[in-house]
Amino acid sequence: MRKLLLLLFCLPALAQTGFKADGRDIVWQKKFDAQNANIVAILDRYPDLKVGGFMDNMYKGMGTDVKNTCEGGTGLMKNPLKFSFIILTDPYGYVVKIRDMKVIEKYGPMQATTRANPLEKYFMNGDEVKTEGVAQQNMDCLDAFLTDMFSPLPENPQNSALTSNK
Repeated sequence: MRKLLLLLFCLPALAQTGFKADGRDIVWQKKFDAQNANIVAILDRYPDLKVGGFMDNMYKGMGTDVKNTCEGGTGLMKNPLKFSFIILTDPYGYVVKIRDMKVIEKYGPMQATTRANPLEKYFMNGDEVKTEGVAQQNMDCLDAFLTDMFSPLPENPQNSALTSNK
């Protein structure tokens, strides 16, 4: 059963970015190759990511008020994000799937009104992901940010020591 779930999560991840249409919703999905990855350490790098549950090889959680630090997108990408995520793990890697993505935008005088707008508003036409212009530029930017956010931690050589030859 776990292999079937992992297969279902991995197949659609062949697009240029990790974004794909799921009916009228947009999801981001990416597979990371990392033997025995420390998912807790990866998530701890971002305090705005909260794990709501863990069962077998699956982490479920939310990202709330996540500051997007990608370079190259439009002003829309400077707004914080809100989303839910699932991480499926196995000994050789993990798959991250993000859905219910919203951009938290502030409007009005002194930015007193806050609205969480779904990414579908900006990245989809009906049930298809946009592939042109500004939408693609923003998706590339957001894809790079999410990839960096969920990437495995760099490996530390076990026998590295700082020495002095004095």
